Parts: sequence; structure tokens; C-alpha cells
Amino acid sequence: EKLKIIDSWPFIYWISDEFREKFNLQNFGQFLKAKKGLGTDNLRFFRFWWEIDKEDISTYYIDDRKKWVGYVKGGPYNKWYGNLWLLLNWENDGKEILDDKKSLNLRNPDTYFKRGIACSLLSSKGTSFRIQPENFIYDSTTRSIFLEENAIYSLEIFLALLNSKTVSYILNCLNATVATNSDDIHRIPIPILSKELQSLIELVVNQNILVKKEICSHSIIELNFEKSFLNSTRNGLSIELIRNLNEENKNNTLILLNEALLDYKLYQVFDLTDIDLNKVENKMGKSIGSLPILEIAQKEFLTGLENPIKEVVDYILGLESTTFEDDFVKGIKDGFKTLYKSNNDLEEFCIRHQVNPINVWYWFKEANILPMGKAKEIALEFVTDHIRTLLGQDDDGIIPLYQQALETRLLDRLVAHLHEQGFTAAQIAELDTLLGKPLEKYLEDNFFEDLANHLNLFMYLPKTPFIWHLSSGKYKAFEVYTSIYQWNRDSIFKLKSVYVAKRREQLGLRKSDLRDAESAAAQAEKELIFHQESELDAFEAKLDELIAENYNPVLDSGVAKNIAPLQKKGMIKAEILKPAQLTKYLNADW
Repeated sequence: EKLKIIDSWPFIYWISDEFREKFNLQNFGQFLKAKKGLGTDNLRFFRFWWEIDKEDISTYYIDDRKKWVGYVKGGPYNKWYGNLWLLLNWENDGKEILDDKKSLNLRNPDTYFKRGIACSLLSSKGTSFRIQPENFIYDSTTRSIFLEENAIYSLEIFLALLNSKTVSYILNCLNATVATNSDDIHRIPIPILSKELQSLIELVVNQNILVKKEICSHSIIELNFEKSFLNSTRNGLSIELIRNLNEENKNNTLILLNEALLDYKLYQVFDLTDIDLNKVENKMGKSIGSLPILEIAQKEFLTGLENPIKEVVDYILGLESTTFEDDFVKGIKDGFKTLYKSNNDLEEFCIRHQVNPINVWYWFKEANILPMGKAKEIALEFVTDHIRTLLGQDDDGIIPLYQQALETRLLDRLVAHLHEQGFTAAQIAELDTLLGKPLEKYLEDNFFEDLANHLNLFMYLPKTPFIWHLSSGKYKAFEVYTSIYQWNRDSIFKLKSVYVAKRREQLGLRKSDLRDAESAAAQAEKELIFHQESELDAFEAKLDELIAENYNPVLDSGVAKNIAPLQKKGMIKAEILKPAQLTKYLNADW
């Protein structure tokens, strides 16, 4: 009879009668609905935002009617804001998609473009919830949550509840698998919140969203990207990186402290018994923002806090003080070298070591350590952003890696561009350390593949580098960078008639210069030129094949379809598409 209190009678025998009685309260399903969205497995309709000209991305479809609209498709565990990477072809109110009857499953179209709560369902870390902005359509493999007209609380309050330890525990009780479903969400009981507490929750949640947006604005993969951490010229790049990582850690620490405060308040309003509270914390873990802190760390954290919320400050001041053994602190600092690796972000690091994030933020700042994996990732994004700018400024969007008549090679252009931005020679030289090898060699050998891997955000979607490294092969007879935003059929003709022709002339002149030279170095260079001329002939033949095959790349067709013919002919520096993907996109019908 007690089990019948919870809808569908789940066999949750381990919770107390007091906890079970809470399911007699109003539940989520009375005030919101978790829904499936658009279902299609036809990849012709999806693009990452960097595959499309930003001018063609809608900001408010009802008014601008632009072809590409935001699309929410799950992604990794992420709370409050983010994972807004995909676009959907919704031209003419989705006519192409609606005509694609074989792969279409149109669900709940009345909720498209509405503000809601998005969630990532499949995660070993649990279900996470974040704001779904207006002007987005959402996927059928996840759930998006929308308020009903009779909702008693705001979207922000429901978001706080969903991300709380208590509700996470309830969801785990209702469904112990890694996949949360709509019915689970609908059965969550709703506590009674005072007006004062509602105001506080909204304030804290909005701060979390704004802080998360600020963090996203420094990463090139994010739709709201503004500038890299390295764009300041005030200090050396390593110093600037450490300073900004300290600031990012502080922002993430603030979010974790806010979450701890919300958990504390919601434990109270759910009126959990000590036994039930222990069960929640044993299963979901204790809020790391509630753990004891060093007094000096507490003081420094609060001193530099911008726009503090009084209740959050009071909560931090009320935390238990503690001290740590020197060996423990040394172990923490040694662990900073692996921070950010393999999903070892600040939260995971604190959970693993069971230490308050304020302490970790303080020790990280004190250690002055630069995690090289994170440094390389940020340096890659920095270089990517400036190369994208240079290619955008170039007449045809093609820049060679070698020096040739009337055209400066990419490395020299990049260095000159960075000087124009105010970076010194010493700062630019630091890129060698951050990238792990000299910038010139990195551009020649690693950049293209590293960028492709960095943009591989969904395993089931292809890699989508928006800067391409075209290469003739191991002898490097022909090496150029190009941008997908300017890449078209005319680019193929120009590569053949201008760039290949100039390179052939350049190799011929150098061969003439070496005609009478007999040194070992000269003989080695003559042999290299011989191989390069053969390689250049083969590359030109491949261009002729593309022309004969009517290869006609169009930006909206996406990176995968446009790059597939080049990969098949071995014209790019690294393999981007897996064999099955290559076949799929070579035969794509769009």
C-alpha cells in the first residue's frame, strides 16, 4: 500500500515513510511537460555553427526567416548553460525536412523556438539540466521541458530544483538506469517555496547562467565566442593563461558554491530527515561547496568577488574552517598538472579529493602551475581564430605554407598579424612552448588534425574543421591552407592555374640554381625537388579529376560532404572522415 503512493508503483522500498509521503505533494507533471522534439537521422539537415556563414544563422526566426536555426541535441553532462553547437536547416519553415518522410518524426512542433530547459539524459554522471534559449528547436533523443500556463514557479526555479542533489536522488530512485525519461521528471514532487526563497533561487540561478555564458565566451567552439584567453597583450602568454585560468576557476567555484547553497535550502524545504539526508548524500555525494575551507582561501575568494549575492556570501562565511597537512596540499598541487585532462575539470577534481573548490582555487593560484594540456588547447584556439581572420581577409582564402612570388607564406603573415595586434616577438615565441613544438612545424604537421579532433563534439557526427590543410604528400611539394567560407569550384581552378603553376615555376628556378652545385646538401636538394615535381604533377592531376567530376563545393553542404572527395584522393593533410563516413558522404544526395 505504501508503494502505491508513487505513481506507477516503483519498487522504492528503501526511502522513509516521511520521504514517500512527499509524493502526495503536487508534482512537476502538473506544471510542466518534458517532451521529445524533432526526430530525423538525415545528417543533411544538421551543421555545427562554424560550418555556416554567421550571416545565415537566425537570431529570431519569426522575424529574420534565416535558413539555419539553433538545434539542441544533448551532449555531455553540463548544467545551467551551454552545449549550443548545432544548427538545423529550417528554411521555409522546415520544408526540406518535412518533405523527407522516411527519416522524419515531427513531435511537439508547437514548442519549437520556445524558451525551456534542456537536459542531457545519457551520462554516467547523471542527468544535467540547462537553459534552452528561445529560437531553438530540439531533438527527439533527449528531453526539453516547457512550463504549462498554470505553472506556480518560474523556469529558473524548476531549473534549480532539477539540478539539486535532492531531485537527482529522486530521479535515481525512480529510474536507476543512466537514462531519465519524461515520466520520471513528471513524478518529481514539488516543495512549497516562500516568495523570499523563490527570489533568492532566481537570483542565484541567473548568476549561474551568466557566469557560464562568460566562461563559454572564451572558447571558439561556443556560439557566443567573443575572444580567446590569450587576446590580451599585457603579459607573457603563459602568465596571461594562468591569470585567466585562475579567473575561470573562480567563476566555476562560484557556481559550485551557489549549487551548495541551493542544495542546503532545498534540503530544508523538502524537510528531509537526518536518515533521508544521509541517504541522499551517500548516493549523490555531499555538495563539495559545503565542505570545510581554509580561512585564508575564504578571505581571498570573497575579497575579489564581483557582484556578490548577500546570501551566498553569508553561506560561505558560515562554512566550517579547517587546516590541511602539508603532504595533502602537496598532493593536490601535484595533481594540478592533470587538471582538465580526461574530463578532470574543477568539479571532478574536487569530488575526487573531497575538498571545497575555494581551497582548490586558492591552491591553484598559489601553485602558479600551467596545465600544459589545457594550455595547448587554448593556444590551438588562439591560433585558429587568427588564421581564420587572415584567410577571411585574403582575396581568395588560400594561403601557402611556403614563400612564393607575390604571396607571403602563412607563418610570416600570422606573425605580422599578431604584431599588428600588439603582441611582441617574445610573446609570439611562447606559442612554441604552449603548442609543444615550433609554430612553423606545428602549422606544417599538426594544426589541421588537432583542430579536427578539437571540434569532434559528438562521436556519431563527423569531424568538421573549418580551416583545411591541402597537401600534395610527404615531400610537401604543395602545401596551402584554405577556409571553407571561401572554398568553391573557382578555388579548384585557381589552385591549378595560379598556385600550382607558381609552385612549379619556383621549383624549376631552384633546380636551375642548383644545376652546377656538387655538394652533398645540393645533391640531396636536387633529389627532393625531383620528388616534389613528381608529387606536384600528381596533385595537379587530382585537381583535373575534380574538375572533370564537376566537384562543386557549397558552404551549406557542410564540411563532411565538401571534404570527402579531397580525402578520397589524398589531397588533405590528415584523414577527417572514418571509412564508413567517407563512403556515406561521397554518396550524399544533397
